[in-house]
Amino acid sequence: MMESPGESSFVKANGWQSFWFLSDANACSLRYIRIGLAIVSTWYFLSHWTDAGVWFADSGILSTSHVAGFLETGDLTDTSQWRLSPLFLTDSLLIVRGYLIVGVCLAVACVWFQSSRAVAICLWLMVLWLANRSLLIDGPEELAIVFGLTYMAIYSPAHEISWQSALARRLIQVHTSLLIGISGLAMLSSLTWWDGTGAFGIAAPVGRRLVDLTTLLTSPGIHEPLTHAIVFTAVLGSIALWIPRLTKPAWIALTAWCVVVSLLSSQWMYLGTIAILLQSFRRCGDTPSASIDG
Repeated sequence: MMESPGESSFVKANGWQSFWFLSDANACSLRYIRIGLAIVSTWYFLSHWTDAGVWFADSGILSTSHVAGFLETGDLTDTSQWRLSPLFLTDSLLIVRGYLIVGVCLAVACVWFQSSRAVAICLWLMVLWLANRSLLIDGPEELAIVFGLTYMAIYSPAHEISWQSALARRLIQVHTSLLIGISGLAMLSSLTWWDGTGAFGIAAPVGRRLVDLTTLLTSPGIHEPLTHAIVFTAVLGSIALWIPRLTKPAWIALTAWCVVVSLLSSQWMYLGTIAILLQSFRRCGDTPSASIDG
């Protein structure tokens, strides 16, 4: 597909606009990211199923009355006023579990009805409301899943090459690369990532450990180079993603980074989501072309 004269002049005259709104025909479809996020969303809903009664039931640790009391005591009402969720209106375990079932059904529908943007928007809201309700027990995975689904709600499945799809891709790319880069820079603020013990330090506690690498990590010849590699890959990889010649090796290296850090920290859902979002940098087309849709 070749650029039209109008498209060419658009790129030359409006570099900022073309960055955000010009689709790349070589880029891999965002449908795969949509499917990946739907799978992770299913995992997220099901992860709340077993302990839903412990946390959200009438006598649960995070029942509406307990949460309200905690926020008032800690003078945190103002800071949490935007954590909106219909789940704050009930302590019924039946309703909470019904909500989780609906969420799983929407995630399945998001894969099944690929052309529907409405399903993606509904799934985003369901995940967002559950994340808001999971006050005090939420983690980094909520951030990654919610921002990924937010941008996929902009994506137009029926028009892969359109300004909506281009904008969704750019937002995912920018947010993901910034998140990884900032993570690497944050590591540099701790001495453990300078002295080579950081990899050993993030090893998951025994109760959460799916893969036990602590024996292997006791060797300085293992944990020191691994620690530095984790930091350098995050910092340099997030920059290399934006250099055309280095984009492919960068997203491959960062995907491997997600796997390694997951093995160490057991943050499977969070880093799995980041690995999915990194695929927005993949290029699958054979023809170097770009186009704009309406």
